[in-house]
Amino acid sequence: MEELFLITAHVWADGAGTLALRTFADAWMSHNLRGHQQSEVQRENAPRLKAALTGIAQALEAEVVPGDTTAFGVPSQDGFDDLPEEDPDLLDSWYRFEVPRRTDRLLEQLPDGTAQFDNVTESPVNFFEVARDGTAIGYLWASESDDAAGYEPRTPMGKAALDAAVEWLGRLSEAKARGLSPTRALHELTSSRADSRGGAVTPGSLRTADSLEDLQDLSGRE
Repeated sequence: MEELFLITAHVWADGAGTLALRTFADAWMSHNLRGHQQSEVQRENAPRLKAALTGIAQALEAEVVPGDTTAFGVPSQDGFDDLPEEDPDLLDSWYRFEVPRRTDRLLEQLPDGTAQFDNVTESPVNFFEVARDGTAIGYLWASESDDAAGYEPRTPMGKAALDAAVEWLGRLSEAKARGLSPTRALHELTSSRADSRGGAVTPGSLRTADSLEDLQDLSGRE
């Protein structure tokens, strides 16, 4: 694993100083970075982080001061406290952070200046399944009430789903540049010819999701 810890030290002329330890992993926490419980992982690894913090504090004769709580964890003097189960928004880092980052990375692969529909909406969305070789690889969606449309890759399909996403996002961009509404673009793209990268829209697969988040749940979190 790359960059498991980052340690920075600051020392002043009078001898005072601080040592900050940041971790970029979830191996000691009650939930992983996608918000899923991992009790066994925590039981095995949390004592190791506690021992490391204790050892550093003793060697430096200093007190461990926890950092601020984030969406990913609650730092404590011993490592990390459990995330509160009653706060689902705090736990849902996959939807709040990972999905938007993935969408941004996909859109960055399109040419500069490309016309784009909004990629988020608070309204229900209509969507079609996209398949390749008989297997669903993603979902093409649009909102009737907002100027929003996009493509959600099926996470379990890995790189194949991401490659197809770039293809379909490019087609949506072309439709936007021609002045089509999201719904018109969605239905026009259902007739796109199948290809080895993007696959094709599955006939008769039109459905409606109550929210974009529901569609993203359908696309898979693992």
